[in-house]
Amino acid sequence: MRNIYSYIIDYKEIHPIRFWIILLGIIVLLALSTYILKKIIAKYKNGSKSIKNIEFVNTNTEIEEQNNKKTLNVFKNTKILIGIIIGQLIIIGLTLLFLTSDNSINSRAENPSISSSEYLFGIDISHYQGKVAWNEMRTSHHPIEYIFIRATMGISGKDQRFKENWKKAKQHNYIRGAYHYYRPNENSTQQFENYKSTVKIEGGDFIPILDVEKESKFGRENLREEVLNWLKLAEQEYGVKPMIYTGLIFYQNILKGYVDEYPLWIAAYSGKHRLKNEKWTFHQFTEKVKVKGIKTTVDGNDFYGEIEDLKKMCKK
Repeated sequence: MRNIYSYIIDYKEIHPIRFWIILLGIIVLLALSTYILKKIIAKYKNGSKSIKNIEFVNTNTEIEEQNNKKTLNVFKNTKILIGIIIGQLIIIGLTLLFLTSDNSINSRAENPSISSSEYLFGIDISHYQGKVAWNEMRTSHHPIEYIFIRATMGISGKDQRFKENWKKAKQHNYIRGAYHYYRPNENSTQQFENYKSTVKIEGGDFIPILDVEKESKFGRENLREEVLNWLKLAEQEYGVKPMIYTGLIFYQNILKGYVDEYPLWIAAYSGKHRLKNEKWTFHQFTEKVKVKGIKTTVDGNDFYGEIEDLKKMCKK
């Protein structure tokens, strides 16, 4: 049950528009179903009362006719109910198809111009990219040097495709890094234990990464303390300073001045100039990269440095 809850929360955070459309569709579906069922039950009860009030002089044939009419009405309303349910499911399905069609239809049409840069380019993936065709991705026109892979979420969530993606990335000679999605209202020590039990960093792998994007219901001061606790536990465990991922506005308003001794991976999508006044190590500059072998679009990232600098951030 905990895994189901984590999956729903994670889906809401990654695909908020799809989540609310699905939820709205389910609510409408349940409301209509409940309304029609009440109507059917009410008509059934009224039909029963009318039969009880039939005078004794009525013949058995008249009673049977009343029963038949009642049965036909119930059957008719049931068919309407089933039709409405099917209609709602079709609407939800078509909506999801429309929202994901751009990603699925154009999955093989790459856009290599988006990764043309003076910086080293890489991508980040999770189970939302589905099953990656790694051999096909190796033929991509994007100059992919590194791949960040989601490993864990919160105190117990684990990415469904982490083990496969982690193994395949190494087999296909990418520099790989594993990140933890931080849930701000959950215990940071337990969250680190979840990451530690899942991620085994080997020689050539990137340093640990903490993804922080949401405020905590316990306040900003508590959030900063808990984030620093996770980072310090990671440094003690792996012997290297971890990296922190966050959005530009979130960093500027909440984390700046508190995590600056750690390498920063900052998301800002409206142009590469956005980080000109910030000290960054990685810049996630787009979420619209189309790569061979991946059915959805993925995030694109720049590294501020040369390949030798990137390798220095990996375990020896």
